[in-house]
Amino acid sequence: MSGTSLVRIGVFYDGSYFQAITNHYRYGHDVGRRIDLAGLHRFLCWCVARIEKADPKACRIVEAHYFRGRFALSDLDDKAGRDANPGYVEDMLRGERLFDQVLAANAIRAHYLRVDMSQDKPREKGVDVALSLEAFDTAIHRRLDWVVLVSPDADFVPLLRKLAAIGTSTLLLAWEQPGKTVVSKGLIAEATEWVPLNRLVDEGIAGFEIDDIFLPD
Repeated sequence: MSGTSLVRIGVFYDGSYFQAITNHYRYGHDVGRRIDLAGLHRFLCWCVARIEKADPKACRIVEAHYFRGRFALSDLDDKAGRDANPGYVEDMLRGERLFDQVLAANAIRAHYLRVDMSQDKPREKGVDVALSLEAFDTAIHRRLDWVVLVSPDADFVPLLRKLAAIGTSTLLLAWEQPGKTVVSKGLIAEATEWVPLNRLVDEGIAGFEIDDIFLPD
């Protein structure tokens, strides 16, 4: 696809992964700032435009979805009681509400699933399945040309294969942290394009000011 035809893009976030990365850039990297979702979306449109040899203005994010596990209020109350921290629940709810406002301001639809507390360690359950189903359904019904997946997880390999089968291109946006996060080689192999953003942040990229994906100081 090229020229002036609209290139329709959908972005799907593995929320826990994205949160870990934006925290890394805020607290564990020389950048010292969080990722700006608006700037990141502009970067994604620029990436797709470069691949498609299209006008960046013709590359539009028409769908964006964020998936994450979330604790029920009763679970937060239990944790606050165990830790003898009466301000814990208020702080958590305030932080979640603020981030919901950020998502809404960037036209990103939030999908929350209750964190599974039945095991010794709390864990997200069903997030990968929910994201995959939403991405595939949206690709079909919204006629997406590109799906951007923000995740390193091999569980999404079947999704990328299914998208390829219906003619939807995929861009894998992922970060790698030595000793912490490794992007699935199978996922990289299935994606139409892979953008290793950690390398771009550290090394730069011709044609785009990578600093623009971060919030101002």
